[in-house]
Amino acid sequence: CSNFTVLADKGYVGERLMQEQNICLFALKRSNSKENWTKSVRQLIFKQRRRVETVFSQLTGQLNAERVLAKSFQGLCTRLVNKVLAYNLCIALNSIFNEPCELGKIKELIF
Repeated sequence: CSNFTVLADKGYVGERLMQEQNICLFALKRSNSKENWTKSVRQLIFKQRRRVETVFSQLTGQLNAERVLAKSFQGLCTRLVNKVLAYNLCIALNSIFNEPCELGKIKELIF
């Protein structure tokens, strides 16, 4: 296991991926799995994955990250980085001005 850790869903339960990519893979196990994580680890994985899914949903829904209209790969990368940067900047500005931005409430961001 390397220093690179990936949180995954139940579709990535195989050991092959961990060995091929040399990563630490934390995935929720299927309910019929013989080996399962402890409840606290399952809750941690679920909480972190929920945060990631929410941010992706906000980036696509509010900042139109899935509709970029770039003409080159470099343009695509630049526009996506700008959208992620804008999202993070809004979170930082809200933090500076003591406006807490709870997970899932991107519409309250300062624009």
